[in-house]
Amino acid sequence: MRIGFFTDRYLPLTDGIAYSTEDFRCELEKLGHEVYIFAPRADRHYKETSKRVIRFPAIKGLFFDDYMTSFFFPPQVMRRLEKLNLDVVHFHTPGQIGLMGAYFALRHNIPLLTTYHTDLYEYVKHYPSVLPGTIALSMLAPAITGGGMREYRDTLSSIKPERSVDKWNQKIVERGVTMIHNHCDVVITPSAKIERQLKRWKTKCRLVTMPTGVDKITTKPRDAERLRKEFNIEPGQKIILSVGRIGTEKNLSLLLQAFDVVAKKEPTARIILVGRGDDIDRFRAQAAASPYADRILFAGRIERSLLGALYASASVFAFPSKTDTQGLVLNEAALAGLPIVMIDREITTIVRDGENGYFAKNNYKDFAAKLLKVLSNDSRRQKLGQHGIALAADYSASAQALKLLRLYEETIERHHAKAAPPASR
Repeated sequence: MRIGFFTDRYLPLTDGIAYSTEDFRCELEKLGHEVYIFAPRADRHYKETSKRVIRFPAIKGLFFDDYMTSFFFPPQVMRRLEKLNLDVVHFHTPGQIGLMGAYFALRHNIPLLTTYHTDLYEYVKHYPSVLPGTIALSMLAPAITGGGMREYRDTLSSIKPERSVDKWNQKIVERGVTMIHNHCDVVITPSAKIERQLKRWKTKCRLVTMPTGVDKITTKPRDAERLRKEFNIEPGQKIILSVGRIGTEKNLSLLLQAFDVVAKKEPTARIILVGRGDDIDRFRAQAAASPYADRILFAGRIERSLLGALYASASVFAFPSKTDTQGLVLNEAALAGLPIVMIDREITTIVRDGENGYFAKNNYKDFAAKLLKVLSNDSRRQKLGQHGIALAADYSASAQALKLLRLYEETIERHHAKAAPPASR
């Protein structure tokens, strides 16, 4: 099978969409299939992981500091795309390249799937400056789908200004995303939370919930030792680990407030935050104002292959986000034997309250209490961690890729059966 992945987020970026796309590519190719990746231009120093990666010119930082925006699609690349004879198109982002994939599939009658990775409805509340981008993409939607004047009228209605920029953004996202989704054969939702959201939006196409598979990250002993020295991790310290984008949408202010409570009661507690983001200066300032500032470390971006060392050194994984759709780092942490403290109950099936972690209320005092419940009892912490390994093992990368392949086969069969002319009597 020839599969086309279209994404505006791909390696060398280190977010969930990039890793999800890459993991599925690797596993599908192990199963004997050809996966072509269409993505924005990478840094010139980056070495491609596959010969089937096709890059487009892009401008960095138009919407976010790490977002690559592609507007120009060279004719020779488009001709190459037409010659690939793709069996299925799967787009992973509703951005420029993702929508180009949707346009190509719809114009060439190719089965079309998408994964709704990012909860854009919540995301735009934290980044109101993306309004021009959401308007532009909404205006493009009818041209992408070929939906005619009715969809153009719906688009004009959706971009009518609201008193609140947040509500304006959210209205555009809901209508624009739904319009595109309704022209797909299947929309994959990574969690039940997102499936319910799309149903509320009256999405008409088939919805399938399918989390991304994750395998344990292993790290070489010398790399683990190097990271422990670099971050001054000493034996006996109780490390709270957070991995993800450093942004307001991740609820990190609550986490830093919670750490002040934890640090007061646990003198060996430290917190390490891994990641980058537009808001890092804000959180550095909050950390600097803490009486425990010397126990708060912003580690920046760390290669995924090295993250295993930090997971192995940590005592508990903290995940305060309320805007994620699945949180691949939750699977990674669970497979590393870390208890998990989080807030959002709807985004994962591998965290069970009291079995391998705890769900906290959306306030710093309760989050701190749950962290202390883990850190204060070594026997409990180890028991929680071991149970987490067993729960996460059911969602390996190979197992989820096999499910995705079966979905492709089923979707292709349904698509062509629907498109076939009725048999003559």
